[in-house]
Amino acid sequence: MKSKDNKQPTIEQWAELYKIAKNIRTLSPWDYLWESNFFTIMLPGHEEPIFCSIMGQAGECYAIGIYPGYKSILSFYRLNEYAEDFTAISAGFEQDCLMCFFGDREEVMPEDRKVYKALDIRFRGRNEWIYFRAMDPGYLPWHINTEQCDLLIQVMQNLQIALENYINNEITVDFNNNEMVLRSYSPENEVWINSAEKIPPIPEEVQKIIINNDLLPAQMKKRKCNGVRLELEAAYVPTPIQENKKDRPYLPTLILMADKGDSIIVGQRLLGNNDDLSISILDMLADYMKEYGKPISINVRDSRIGRHIEDLCQKTGIKLIEKEGIPTIDGMMMQMLGFMDAIF
Repeated sequence: MKSKDNKQPTIEQWAELYKIAKNIRTLSPWDYLWESNFFTIMLPGHEEPIFCSIMGQAGECYAIGIYPGYKSILSFYRLNEYAEDFTAISAGFEQDCLMCFFGDREEVMPEDRKVYKALDIRFRGRNEWIYFRAMDPGYLPWHINTEQCDLLIQVMQNLQIALENYINNEITVDFNNNEMVLRSYSPENEVWINSAEKIPPIPEEVQKIIINNDLLPAQMKKRKCNGVRLELEAAYVPTPIQENKKDRPYLPTLILMADKGDSIIVGQRLLGNNDDLSISILDMLADYMKEYGKPISINVRDSRIGRHIEDLCQKTGIKLIEKEGIPTIDGMMMQMLGFMDAIF
């Protein structure tokens, strides 16, 4: 979702977007929907569907999440996979979407107020202040650009119509039976159609990282097995870094390696914004094996990290284990987050 477009939306774009957002606000769609009740828009010229999630049924955060494409909606599912602990926080930093918030005055930034002033609009009360943010993995939420604003206008225009049809009982959808509302354009009939459809299988492309240098795995394979079962994880750390005043703050990545049996951290490395994650993980493992020998297995949370070492494990005879837990690293991360909360 991250866009290289640095241009700010025009006043005409802002006016159109805020008009649509206000119209949707009057519908109070969170009174009827849960965030997993998707309204999906197929825009002409876009190959993949754009998923819309209505948030606020629980009364905590009133917002509309716009997830353009399959990769984007996977970040939604990952966030909802973890109900609590630091994994949910980490998944929150991996969101890949555009957000329209209906928040409170203290959430609004000076840049938002400049737009309000230019449009001569005012908000009052809780959950009434409208603002927009781009969510990109590893970055703080940021202000939208012209390209993102244009997409939001197109999507939310169609979302408003689909919501009105649903609220007025002009379309019936069984959300509990894995259905969604699909709004698509029929070029043959030159009309937009709202229909209830099954949520399609979401394809996930997990690209395996191949080691081109055969010398590295060959050297690791010769190391004597030390019988240790390692845990490995890489996660964003909630300490934003802004190298230049105008740059978007990013979140550094922390790689952690632990001895699963002794429940101790045996390696850690903090990465900058331009550091390569795969190279850093492999370097860290190479340093460990050079000093301590070859582990019998490496536990990772899922394929998100497993893909970086799958080829290495196959070539060195190390067992790669996914989805069986990394309790030592989880415990360490929880302690770290608790320490940060105490400071800030």
